[in-house]
Amino acid sequence: MSQVGTPGSPGPEAGLVEVWGDTVNETHVKISVLLGAGLAVPTFLVAREVLSATMENQDLAKTYAMLAGLLACLVAAIVSARLFEPKRIVSEQTLDREQQIEAALDIARQPLGMGRLSDLDDAGREELRRLGLDEVFEEAERRLAAQTAVDEQQIDQIDVAGPGAAR
Repeated sequence: MSQVGTPGSPGPEAGLVEVWGDTVNETHVKISVLLGAGLAVPTFLVAREVLSATMENQDLAKTYAMLAGLLACLVAAIVSARLFEPKRIVSEQTLDREQQIEAALDIARQPLGMGRLSDLDDAGREELRRLGLDEVFEEAERRLAAQTAVDEQQIDQIDVAGPGAAR
C-alpha cells in the first residue's frame, strides 16, 4: 500500500492510497476489511458449529463451513462496493500529432518496447489506419531508428578515440 495523498493535504488526493494498482480511500479500505472479517469469521464459526453437529462427515462439514465464510466475504465485498464509490480520477485530453509521436517513443523506450510495424499483420495495420495512428507509429519508428544510429555513431567515436576520450 503506497500513499497517494496525505490525509491532511488539500485537494482530490487527500487520504488516498494505492492498493494493488488501484487508488482507494484509506479509511474506506479499513472499513471494508473490518466488514469482511466481521462477516466472514462469525459466519464460518457458526456454520462450522451447526454443520459439525448435524453432519456425519466432519471433513465435509468443515468444507461447507469454509464455503459459507467465503460467501460471507463475497457479500462483504458487494456491500463495500455499494457503500464506497470508486475514487478514480479520469481525465481525457486530445493530443496533437507531436504529443502522440512522443507518447509512442516513450512506449518504444520501455524495456519491452513497442515492436515494429512490419511485425503487424494486416488486421493490426488496418486497426492503426482506422484509428489514425499508422503515421504516428511510422514517424516514431523513423525517429527511434535515427536516434539509435546517432547513439551507435557516438559509441563508435568513443571506441576509436580510446578510453578516457569522452571526458
